[in-house]
Amino acid sequence: MKKVLFATTALIATAGMAAAEISFGGYGRFGMVYDDSQATETALDHRFRLTVTGVTESDNGVKFEGRIRWEANDGGFGTNSANAAAMGGAGFAVTSGGFRVDVGNASDVFDSGDIMSWGGTGVGYTGFLDQAANFSGFDKGGFGAGAKASQTVKLRYTASGFTGSASYNLVSAGVSYWQIGAAYSFGDHKVGAMYGDRDQGASNAQWAVGAGGSFGDISYSAIVADSDTQNGTAYAVSGSYSVSSATSLQAFIASGGVAANDTSYGIGAKHSLGGGVTLGAGIGSSAAGATMADAGVVFNF
Repeated sequence: MKKVLFATTALIATAGMAAAEISFGGYGRFGMVYDDSQATETALDHRFRLTVTGVTESDNGVKFEGRIRWEANDGGFGTNSANAAAMGGAGFAVTSGGFRVDVGNASDVFDSGDIMSWGGTGVGYTGFLDQAANFSGFDKGGFGAGAKASQTVKLRYTASGFTGSASYNLVSAGVSYWQIGAAYSFGDHKVGAMYGDRDQGASNAQWAVGAGGSFGDISYSAIVADSDTQNGTAYAVSGSYSVSSATSLQAFIASGGVAANDTSYGIGAKHSLGGGVTLGAGIGSSAAGATMADAGVVFNF
């Protein structure tokens, strides 16, 4: 994320004062997507995402952060339209030492990646399929342009390779849920476990255990998860191999979950052009048995 500093007398650091900072960052993408389960099998895909973050620090070293996101997407298969940009709710965070508290429009434990990577390595330039392809019915919400109503409070503590996290989400009137998780990192590897349930609304106990890391040019992720809404446990593995400093290959396979699910799988490739610009493409099969593919470009700013 590239940063823009607004140097006014209120923001410039002086004796006994810390500087505040506002940064703008995000990405754009455009390309083609394919799904043989759609009436119109091909579509133009595009997205523009902009996140604005404001950060300041108190005299005693406590960091305060606020952020908001705008996002504009295409209208999807068969629409031949481009949607207007939508703005998400504001998210806030306070950090001191190994403690962090997130409030408002924020990711919960299952979504945040603090404990484990839910999606692992996706395929295609859009990541249209990933290792979570067979996981369904989980309470899971994150920071984004579409997350406006849900209010989240999340606590996280990290120290010497250990991470512990807990979150509480107010989804809507009469629906709320809580989640907890813990992970441990050692060298280039990490293991973790998460659990959650509804506090209000129909029970939806859910759990997940996983691991991830790298062996040189090979990165990997593996996860096993279940929820009350699934007929069986879902499990998946994904990974990436760096062919060179600019080119990498991705793959995943996922199975289980809802009884009607097919095994999902996919392969893809990405090539960096430098300057935050990446070409990508992928092909795979979804849990519903649909053949999907994409190809396009992503540029980060």
